[in-house]
Amino acid sequence: MGTSKSFSDTRHAMMPNWKELSTVMTSSCDSTTLPVEKRKKILRNYVSVVGGASKAGRGGSKIAGKSGIRTAKKIGGFFGSFTGSDNNLREALRSTGLTDLQDKTVSDIINHLIQYCSGSASTIDEIAAKEATRKLFEELVSDAGNIDEMEAMLQSKFEATTSEDILITYFGYYIYEHLDKWFYEKLIRDKNPSDCTNLFKQIKDYIFESLRDVQRTKTLQSIDWSSDEADRLIKNLQQDILIVFE
Repeated sequence: MGTSKSFSDTRHAMMPNWKELSTVMTSSCDSTTLPVEKRKKILRNYVSVVGGASKAGRGGSKIAGKSGIRTAKKIGGFFGSFTGSDNNLREALRSTGLTDLQDKTVSDIINHLIQYCSGSASTIDEIAAKEATRKLFEELVSDAGNIDEMEAMLQSKFEATTSEDILITYFGYYIYEHLDKWFYEKLIRDKNPSDCTNLFKQIKDYIFESLRDVQRTKTLQSIDWSSDEADRLIKNLQQDILIVFE
């Protein structure tokens, strides 16, 4: 976390309720365990800053949401290709344009998928989406030693979970990355580094604990990921996730 350039010059004053979010983030950066209400307040203020669950969730916010939707659709398409090809990773990778796998390392493949799903990134929203994609794929397959182990890991993952669960995890990282990019570098200049680590760990843990409450009712398998249906499902999912924190 905190590896990208500082975004302190962003026009935060134009964001709704920015002061409230900034105040609670700063006051929470210490060595203590945050009360649940304070964790809720941080995420509630985050949703307010990005324009509310309905607006940001459906891509209507200029601050967050649009890149999340675009990248989530690409991630969904990749995993849809994987499960639709009887869990053949090589075939799924070919669908993303990676046809020459000779001498490709696991890191090479992950980096290709990050670029395929997220593209170039210059705004905070785009960078948050790209870093969330990185964290997702690293969580899923970075321990693999080669492409066959990657395939086995993904096969095992889909025996226990669904594309929807993976996309919920992606959106969890996406929310976390916005907070990281907005605050980490400023806080680490002004606060004890261990206090910053403590705060962001608690935020991350709270996000993923809370996402257990998201209803897993949508069918994301076997859909056309370039269709209006896929767009609607992803927007619904992002909105549902933001509602958890609103």
